[in-house]
Amino acid sequence: MFLKKKPFPEILFLILISAVVYLPNIGKLTYFKDDWYYIYDGMIAGAEVFHEMFRIDRPARGYFFELYFFLFGPNPLPYHLSAFLWRGLSAIGALWIFNIIWPKERNFTFLAALLFAIYPGYFWWISAIEYQPMIASLALQVFSIAFTLKAIQSQSQIVKIAYLASAILTGWSYIALVDYAIGMEVFRFLCVYLLVNRNSRFGVWKRLLDTFKAWAWSLLIPLGFLFWRIFFFTNVRKATDIGGQLSVFLGNPVATIIDWLFQLYNSLLNLSVLAWINQFPAFVQGMRLRDTAFGLLLAGVVVLLVVFAERQIKPSAESKDWDGDQGQVRKEALALGGVGMIFGILPVIMANRYVNITGFSHYGLPASLAAVVFLIGFLDTLSLQHARTLTLYAVIAAASLAHYGISVNAVTEEVALQKFWWQVSWRAPALRAGTTLVINYPLPSMGDGGYGLMEAADVIYFPEPTDQIPVHYPVSGLTLNSETLPEILNGELFKHTQYRSHTVDFDYGNLLVISQPTLSSCVHVLDGNQPLISSYDPVNVQLAAPSSKIENVIVDASPVVPPEYIFGKEPEHNWCFYFQKADLASQSGNWNDVVSLGEEAIRLELSPEDRSEWLPFLKAYAITGNAERLMQIAKRILGEKFLRQQACDMLANIQEPLTSEVIQVIAIDYCKTAPK
Repeated sequence: MFLKKKPFPEILFLILISAVVYLPNIGKLTYFKDDWYYIYDGMIAGAEVFHEMFRIDRPARGYFFELYFFLFGPNPLPYHLSAFLWRGLSAIGALWIFNIIWPKERNFTFLAALLFAIYPGYFWWISAIEYQPMIASLALQVFSIAFTLKAIQSQSQIVKIAYLASAILTGWSYIALVDYAIGMEVFRFLCVYLLVNRNSRFGVWKRLLDTFKAWAWSLLIPLGFLFWRIFFFTNVRKATDIGGQLSVFLGNPVATIIDWLFQLYNSLLNLSVLAWINQFPAFVQGMRLRDTAFGLLLAGVVVLLVVFAERQIKPSAESKDWDGDQGQVRKEALALGGVGMIFGILPVIMANRYVNITGFSHYGLPASLAAVVFLIGFLDTLSLQHARTLTLYAVIAAASLAHYGISVNAVTEEVALQKFWWQVSWRAPALRAGTTLVINYPLPSMGDGGYGLMEAADVIYFPEPTDQIPVHYPVSGLTLNSETLPEILNGELFKHTQYRSHTVDFDYGNLLVISQPTLSSCVHVLDGNQPLISSYDPVNVQLAAPSSKIENVIVDASPVVPPEYIFGKEPEHNWCFYFQKADLASQSGNWNDVVSLGEEAIRLELSPEDRSEWLPFLKAYAITGNAERLMQIAKRILGEKFLRQQACDMLANIQEPLTSEVIQVIAIDYCKTAPK
């Protein structure tokens, strides 16, 4: 009997299906991209730093993050669980709206809410810290609209006032968190129109008048926000300044309108169509076979749950006075969704931004509510029942698999980042303040923004709170690419920058180059006087390597230990552990320690995937006179001409006295010449 009582079964299925879609990798997700600077700034200056972070454009987020950081601190898991909770609440709120508008279409409203819950066009759910306000705003937006509709339905004056107050407060809150979501106020108006005129026999003007009377008080939401924004708040950030954006239009109105129309078309295409199509191959094609198989299994489970849910959800017996039919519902859904999408993204377009399904997918999140209404209305236009059902299940399966692919790619990147910095911690017990790291990560997607995720280094090496606002980063970082390389080669530039709540000094005369050529290579902390260059390194590393100052690594300090809740457990002590410790010992000239580490690695039958990592061991064996081991290792690197030449140059230029046997091995096995 319980499964027949509206809306409890729908809510249970929405939560269960959302859990299958979003939770499989949630325990492995940590910080993604800009999450790092939110956390580091909070760790150093405390929760109050978020007011400084957002005072320039969206001060409500300062209070939002202050509460979150006070509750959860830098622990990533609660943020991810909270984002999932907001997502679930959004779906429940959407179901509430749809049930009010179309009370007899129980299956239709459930499927619309389900598509909203698993909408794949929003990519940034894996970044649960930076984008927490966006998903919270979406839930507040949805419930604000639902409160509006319930206020109109309510007969009790007290209940009506309570709903009105709730709608206004949640309305101001969602726009304060995400100002470009203000366009969804048109969607609110359209929902009111459908509700007020459900059984109306009057003409369109009378219907609009009745709608306006019921909706008029809702104007307090956008007008109240705009009044505060224009007359009481001083916006500092150009990207969110209304006057600054309008000046672009006034400067060249014709060209701006043409650009707006073009971006509107592209954004609508991304929001309504490509979100369901392109997101799937973008993140699934690169997965390993094992992950693909598991993702397909999850997608199959989701489809089976939907099939089961549809059989359990029975048609509602309420709203007997409504004489609408399925065709009318379809028309209303298409109109509500289509117009809602246009106005939902219009503020984004007029701010000279656009919607896509990756980097700018958050701009389309508020309007995703309208997008799923449009999609479910479109699917209902398919004349054949089997075609409609199969298309719906294919869309649901693709969305589920896309979300799994998104999380798998994020976990791959985050795990690679964790391993990278664990190796750096093995190699560098401490770093000198004022160092600018030049980082070549093994994955092209890592180090987003050009700054090498320098916060990871600061979290490890400079975690002590200072309560200083803005926070000053002791170590800066750059991603090594074609844009940063010219300034690195110049070596004289010094830039002091401030972004939101922190300042950073980029000193191009005090660099430390760090490279991990591939995921199977170890991290190489380069000495500019004799850099270890892998054949897998891009040419940028070879060009930047001479600028690397190895003295920025402090060798006689107590080793740091990366915090486990961010970087995971310490990786097993495989080849890279012995390589890093040997490379550290070689920096200090402790060649016997290098030899001991090499012998231990050989005893454990460990060897490098990247054969350039034999180089510090070769030098140690040469200096300590172990010609036999030097000869044995030569057989492992002779196949790579680039590496053999590098080894020859390194060994031939050793300043310490060498034994005749070692000199002979160097000449014959490495340099291919007769000994002098």
